[in-house]
Amino acid sequence: MFEFLFVMGAVFAFYGYSVMKNPRVWGEQGREEIHEENWNGYVVRNGQFCMYSGFFIVALAALDVIFNFPSWLFILILLGGIGALFYPLSHWMHEKEGKWWPWPKHKKKK
Repeated sequence: MFEFLFVMGAVFAFYGYSVMKNPRVWGEQGREEIHEENWNGYVVRNGQFCMYSGFFIVALAALDVIFNFPSWLFILILLGGIGALFYPLSHWMHEKEGKWWPWPKHKKKK
């Protein structure tokens, strides 16, 4: 489990860092839902989220090696930590865009 979490966390952290430094790495995903003047800030916040989540996963991998966690506790910590990391991005979205969820909602046709 340590090897998998360590590699995935490192890749996630590197991807987030590269997005923060060069927003074009993010691509065009979500561009139509974000105001043009907020686009670079949105991408940088997403990059920070990815980077910090990667660091968090690597830290959990190190804790998994040090301690013998039961599986349910490990998953609870992982989900709670990722939820706590996601809050600053959603708060920023609410401030800048007026909505908490950055992804489009598809309207149903009647």
